Amino acid sequence: MPNLPHDDQEPLPPEVQTALDAREEGERNIPDLAPHPKLAELRAAFDALPDVRQLRELLHAAMNDTSDPVPVTITVKPRLLQLLAHVERLDAAATGRAPEPVSAELSRRVYNELDLMLDGLSAVHPTVHPYYAKVWNDLCAAKGAPELAIPKEAPETGKDWVF
Repeated sequence: MPNLPHDDQEPLPPEVQTALDAREEGERNIPDLAPHPKLAELRAAFDALPDVRQLRELLHAAMNDTSDPVPVTITVKPRLLQLLAHVERLDAAATGRAPEPVSAELSRRVYNELDLMLDGLSAVHPTVHPYYAKVWNDLCAAKGAPELAIPKEAPETGKDWVF
C-alpha cells in the first residue's frame, strides 16, 4: 500500500481513493435490520408511563434552565478537599494560570457530574439509569417481548440497544 499523504489538501493516490470509495459505498449499502414487531408498541407504552413523562418534563426544564446557579451545602472530608486543592494547583501550574478556589473546582465537578446524568438520560435514553431500565424490562416482560429487555450486564457481543 502506498504511503498516504500528510497534507489534507493533497489528493489520495487513485488506488487508495478507489479502495476508500468502495469501502464507504459498501458500508452505506448495509441493509437496516427489520425492527422487532413489538418495539414501536413498547416505546409508546414506555413513553406514556407517568414516571417517564415526569422525567421528560424534568429533563426539558433542566436543559432549558436559564436561572442563575443556587448555592448548596455539601459535606466533604477535609483531606479530600486538600487533595482537590493540590491537584488544582498542579493543573494550574501546568497551564500557567492561577489556581481556582477549591469551592469553584468542586462546583465544576458537581456540575459536570449532573450534566453527564442529564446527557445520559436525555441524549442516550432513560434506560441508562437502573430504575428506568427496570421499568423498561418489566414492560417488555408484561408485553411478551423479553428479548427486548436490557441485560443486567453488558453482553459480550457488544450489541447496541436502540430505542
